[in-house]
Amino acid sequence: MRYLTLGEVVELHRLILAATGGAPGIRDLGALESAIAQPKATFGDTDLYPETFLVLNGTEIAAPVDEEERLMLDLAAGRISRGHLTDWLRQHVKPPA
Repeated sequence: MRYLTLGEVVELHRLILAATGGAPGIRDLGALESAIAQPKATFGDTDLYPETFLVLNGTEIAAPVDEEERLMLDLAAGRISRGHLTDWLRQHVKPPA
């Protein structure tokens, strides 16, 4: 499994700021490093399915955007579990078309 590096996240942040505006800089580099390390520490090389990681590893979510959005909102609101999300992703993750 390929994970984003600190350098890649900082570069993505820079590109987003350049495209959309906002204050430059990183408020807490230690917190950012911790957040970047969390997926690997939590999941290792097992069932990790955020879309960025999918694309980096040659797959994508094959579902309508509105269905994906509804799923994320349900997860954020606590209406579904992370296990439910993982099961859904197993059914909808495919190689890119």
